[in-house]
Amino acid sequence: MTLHAAAETCISVSAAAPTTNDATGFSALTFTQVGELETIGDITRRKAAITFGNLCTGKTTTLKGGEEGVTVEIGVGLDRDDSGQTLMTAGYDDTDPYSFKITESNGDAVYFRAYVMQDSIRYGGMNDVVKGSYSLGMLTETFVVVNAT
Repeated sequence: MTLHAAAETCISVSAAAPTTNDATGFSALTFTQVGELETIGDITRRKAAITFGNLCTGKTTTLKGGEEGVTVEIGVGLDRDDSGQTLMTAGYDDTDPYSFKITESNGDAVYFRAYVMQDSIRYGGMNDVVKGSYSLGMLTETFVVVNAT
């Protein structure tokens, strides 16, 4: 694998669920690209820390717990006519998770299911573009990476 730039990375959304939580299931879906994409935040998979404090010894033991939920922040230049942003806003109003596809600049794809947990508008100052942001609460069991090669 070689390094590649984040430029030309895109995110797309679908209200549909895959029939299977694998590359085949996700690639069968029809996705809508989110326009005016500015940023995709970190996707950090993490295990919870379980700690126990031994009163007698005064020492703490840490164990590896279950996988924690992941939240991904998406930043856009607000475009209310963009079908991808409209679908993201609909996802906020929906109680079901949506499917997402991040297409990296090298052609790799990252698929996952998530709830749209936040839909916000940031106006900024006089010389700023009006922006929107979405917060995605990932379902950890549906994280699939597909290499382009």
